[in-house]
Amino acid sequence: MRKMKILLTMALITALVGAAAAPVFAEEGIKFSGEAKTGVYWRTAQENGKEKDELVGLHSKDDAGGESQQGRFRLNMEYENANGFGFKARVQWQNWGDTVPENWIYGFGYGNFFENQLTVSVGKLGGSPWGTGGPELWKDLETNEKSGGMRVEWKPEFVPGSLNVGFILMYFNSDRDQGWPAEKPIPIWLLFQESIVGVSYTMDGLFHARFGYKFDSEYDAIQDNKMTGGKGEDEIVYRVEERILTEYLPGIKLWALGYLFAVSAQNDAITYNRNYMFAEYEPPEMFGMDVPFTAQVRLGYDSTPSRSTFHFKPSFYWNFSIGEYRKLISVGASFWYGQDFGNKKTEGSPYEFIELEPKVQLNFSSSYIAFVYNWRKEYMNEAGFAGTGYDPLKQTQYINLRFCIYY
Repeated sequence: MRKMKILLTMALITALVGAAAAPVFAEEGIKFSGEAKTGVYWRTAQENGKEKDELVGLHSKDDAGGESQQGRFRLNMEYENANGFGFKARVQWQNWGDTVPENWIYGFGYGNFFENQLTVSVGKLGGSPWGTGGPELWKDLETNEKSGGMRVEWKPEFVPGSLNVGFILMYFNSDRDQGWPAEKPIPIWLLFQESIVGVSYTMDGLFHARFGYKFDSEYDAIQDNKMTGGKGEDEIVYRVEERILTEYLPGIKLWALGYLFAVSAQNDAITYNRNYMFAEYEPPEMFGMDVPFTAQVRLGYDSTPSRSTFHFKPSFYWNFSIGEYRKLISVGASFWYGQDFGNKKTEGSPYEFIELEPKVQLNFSSSYIAFVYNWRKEYMNEAGFAGTGYDPLKQTQYINLRFCIYY
């Protein structure tokens, strides 16, 4: 069975690449992109009163999975013919020992109609026009491991600016909940309760905004979350960008994004919100230097009904450009402070965590090499230290020599 899965997966990759490569010379419509990341990683962690835990291996802490994963190889494939029909797919490995892809993140076909004013996508969906867009928070409501569907995007030309509004019909995005009998049939109207609606709008020189809302049916809602009518785990994503200030101060950026889970839940204890706001300044030229520095401040607020955390993360990197290599070397550090409120992990703690991360990075046109040291101190759940006589503290350090290629 495993050999059959490997053969089928490799056959599918070959078919996609072969089908896309066939018209390359005729239409040049094929596009490949992606990233390859790994690194040398050493980490030590110790809770008060316990033995030190150490780990050595291959890993990149730059958004490449968990500590057990050795890096990331991601391949994006896109093809569009002269009639506006094509496909998009993303596949990735994060463990080098895997003989098949760890995930097909998405793979769908699409068609453009009425001079690209209407786009219809069908398959395992991704690449949402209504997602958070990152950094540090990447969320598309239609991307999941369980199902796919159909996405319809309407982009009318008569509206000033760029408007994209539409909906998604999709299958259940999680398993049947514990309250739905196995023998009970699934009525078709439950599928429509899994729909997503989204809108994005850009007014050049002023702002950009996105919003997505996913409904949830009774079939796959957690039993305790459901309210009358079946809903329980509706989700919201948003992104807002300010684009006026850059006209007066080149290099300034302001944006906010967020993800809200279970906004319609009957049991408030399961609701969860993440909200980030960024301010970044990267002057194109100053003191006779090309891109002399990059400064950023990130404010964050995570909340549940019983507990919330406020984040503050400033960073500053001095850039050195040599000849045609802009920002060839970046040297600087970030500081991350978190303060919890409500049902704190440790009552009376002065903070939840503090973190310091110096970094030296060598940048090329499509790759980088970075050396990072990270030190973190955090308060743990005090119940786990009861009677030990130790403060509920944990200290973690890691060193990461990272390598990344974008293509």
